[in-house]
Amino acid sequence: MRQDWEYRQLDDVCSIDYGTRVVQKNEKGSTYFVYGGGGATFKVDRYNREDCFIVSRFAMSPKCTRFVSGKFFLNDSGLSVSTKDNRSLRQSFVDKALLANNDAIYAMGKGVAQKNLDMPSFRRLQIPIPPIAEQEKIVAELDCLTGIIEKKKQQLEELNKLAQSIFYDMFGDPITNEKGWETSNIGSFCTDVRYGTSRPACDGGKYTYLRMGNLTYEGSIDLTDIKRIDIPDNEIEKCIVRKGDVLFNRTNSLDLVGKTCLFDLDEEMVIAGYIIRVRLNRLVLPVYLVRTLNTSRYKKVFRNLAKGAVNQANINAKEFQSVVIPVPPLSLQNEFAQKVEAIEKQKELVKRSIVETETLFNSRMDFWFN
Repeated sequence: MRQDWEYRQLDDVCSIDYGTRVVQKNEKGSTYFVYGGGGATFKVDRYNREDCFIVSRFAMSPKCTRFVSGKFFLNDSGLSVSTKDNRSLRQSFVDKALLANNDAIYAMGKGVAQKNLDMPSFRRLQIPIPPIAEQEKIVAELDCLTGIIEKKKQQLEELNKLAQSIFYDMFGDPITNEKGWETSNIGSFCTDVRYGTSRPACDGGKYTYLRMGNLTYEGSIDLTDIKRIDIPDNEIEKCIVRKGDVLFNRTNSLDLVGKTCLFDLDEEMVIAGYIIRVRLNRLVLPVYLVRTLNTSRYKKVFRNLAKGAVNQANINAKEFQSVVIPVPPLSLQNEFAQKVEAIEKQKELVKRSIVETETLFNSRMDFWFN
């Protein structure tokens, strides 16, 4: 603690407001994402929060604090925090202080199967209150670093758009197949299609355990929140993933079911049962299949194909393999793969820069708040 700063309990200086239980889960076409202190899930047609900081209250994950921009619906598994007097304690400073205390807040979780926030401990959390001028200086510095990170992420998005633009230029719309390529169902060029394991995660497991949240909507692997798992040697080949495998998210909300990723990491990992592992013959390249299935038109195909409730839609392996796609000449697929590889190298440079800036941001957060 800094001797020249005042410290107060969170409950004394901030309002803590619980979210609202979702009574009705709306069908596709709704506008506002639902948060529970974690990431966005399904959508509903109303909102109860806008531009605010939220904290997970039930089923906490290690990343249990976040700022959510825009209008959204906060359900009863999350809470929002707002300053009682913005003249003496800026909301933007409260947000940074809570973000800096993410690990401490997560440590307040109680439970074995799932952690639930101990509210008395959370309410007693000490919040620093430096002079207003210093609050604004700290926020400006941290926002500057955050802005750099966001610009780098926009560069990544532009590179992703470039790869997709090249895809359409070379192959056309895969649904209308305007270039007249031969077509075939996915199963005809699969050599192996398997579900992941249903075994639970465990502390200190041998393998990184990929779950549906580790597959992004855009088609990449996100290792921000990972778990570990142990698998017996006689079962490992059924659920292990290696570089070049295609991963398909068979069960999720209706908006997210069908996420498809190319596993391009050197480390061998294990997939959960909500994911299908696909290995291909030499007629179709993994990078081409993934780019095809991640087009907006094929995402719609999977939404129409999915069965079940809005928040638990499912596509089984047989249905997945029945989907028909264009199959352009392998030489053209290889040319596309080379262009994507060049783009991926540029993305790696940008990602490295993001990591460096995030490291600096975390260092400054630690300096000011810890």
